[in-house]
Amino acid sequence: MRPILAGLLFLATALSSPAQAQESGTDPIDVALSQCLEKPEASSTAGMVACFDTARDAWEKAVVSAYSALSTTLDARSRGILRGTQKQWEAYKAAELRFQQAGWARDRGTQIAVTFASQNADLFKARALTLRNYKAE
Repeated sequence: MRPILAGLLFLATALSSPAQAQESGTDPIDVALSQCLEKPEASSTAGMVACFDTARDAWEKAVVSAYSALSTTLDARSRGILRGTQKQWEAYKAAELRFQQAGWARDRGTQIAVTFASQNADLFKARALTLRNYKAE
């Protein structure tokens, strides 16, 4: 129970104070997203989507950077395996985007756009952090 409470307190602190979050090790992309979502423009669906799209773009660049950094540390066989896993991840990403654009989402209202934008940012974030962690190990 205590680890959960500690995690929630950390998250609350990170979201409430971007400067404190940066000092505690929160990624600058998350800090920028939090700051963006606090702006008055983010009170609309379009504003929230724009914030998440900006974060997604930053995480996409982080994926490329982390992939390149990790790739240079690997032997040829491992680099080939990594290349294969990256291609599979890219196929998964493309399939997710196709699913989001399918007809089922059309009658879900405007808030579904925020959900998709948030999930897409999280998709790239998860991959970037995975690649970073592999290099760190």
